[in-house]
Amino acid sequence: MSDLVMLKESTAVGAHSAGRGVLVALSSEVIRWGICNMLERLDPPRHIEPHDDVASASDILRSGLYSLVIVDATDGEDVLLQLTENAGRLGVKVLVLLAHVDASAVERIAALPADGFLVQSDLTLECMNETLERLDRGDLPIPATMVRQLMARARSGGARAFQAQVRLTPREHDVLHLMGEGLSNKQIARRFGISVHGVKRHVTNVLAKLNCPNRTQAVSIALKQGLLASG
Repeated sequence: MSDLVMLKESTAVGAHSAGRGVLVALSSEVIRWGICNMLERLDPPRHIEPHDDVASASDILRSGLYSLVIVDATDGEDVLLQLTENAGRLGVKVLVLLAHVDASAVERIAALPADGFLVQSDLTLECMNETLERLDRGDLPIPATMVRQLMARARSGGARAFQAQVRLTPREHDVLHLMGEGLSNKQIARRFGISVHGVKRHVTNVLAKLNCPNRTQAVSIALKQGLLASG
């Protein structure tokens, strides 16, 4: 128990005021403290707050001290949906932890308005650090196994009618592909040699045509409906 107290005290030093805290809202005590210990070893240091009640995590996020919340995909669809929506309104990013990539549930999980996904079996210090760096850059970290599952389901049928309804320009389609690769607006701008403002305009058009509130859901729908299944 003393180790847990030491962890909580050590991660609080000097990090609260920066608003870069990480709320680890996982119901499993073993996984929660495992993630906390891993986060403690990363640079730059962040305030790390373990929390065992996902349903009340939104209240903690309102403090403005946290830029990221980590949740478990098994903690209940309704609870997760409410938390991710509340976090989005507060400007807090959401990283969803998956025990495994279940083919029967991958579409439902991908539909959550989250900012990234991480599979427990992939969890290493390097992987966690890379995931957080990508989130900080505005990228969309999605495990390759999850992308393959979504693409396989898109190829299984139901995609052509949707593709006919969604009329993206060639440039919007290119932007959507790079969004699917997890590139930020700045990275897409460099790839095409255009301004970030121009990329934002294309992204806005893509979100509107796919009727999605954010990049995560747009990529999820595009994968499910076959817009990214080729290539």
